[in-house]
Amino acid sequence: MRAMQAAMVGVLLALAGCGLFTSDEEREAEIRAEIEAVERRREPVESVGRVEIGRTRNGFVVSAFGVAPTTGFSQPTLVARRGGRLAPDGFVEFDFLALAPDPGLDMPRGAPGARRLRGDRTVPPEALARAGGIRVFGLRNAVTYGFGEGGPA
Repeated sequence: MRAMQAAMVGVLLALAGCGLFTSDEEREAEIRAEIEAVERRREPVESVGRVEIGRTRNGFVVSAFGVAPTTGFSQPTLVARRGGRLAPDGFVEFDFLALAPDPGLDMPRGAPGARRLRGDRTVPPEALARAGGIRVFGLRNAVTYGFGEGGPA
């Protein structure tokens, strides 16, 4: 009988570790914490090389090309500054960020070719209707893509 009770306690402890007895709220909090930890690892690319814009059926796609600080960066993305509102000079501005490698990996700097990244962002036409262009920021520089008269084509 004691062996059976001991086995049951062991099973319950193992299941508790697996999250079987975790409430939905606790699990959601754990997931949010994991997402926040990943977001804290997002860092600016070292430099932006060029910016392109393309037309799609539903709007535009902004693409930025740049170089990460070291090898191992992933998931590049463009994050709008000021919630996408225009800068004082009429440009829509983005930060070019990427997920930094785990610090414990001690990634080498590597050649620029091994650190190249491309980040894309879809933008609705109304977000660019009054814009004079797009500006993308990296750690060391920013690249501007001007529209000229009348916004993007």
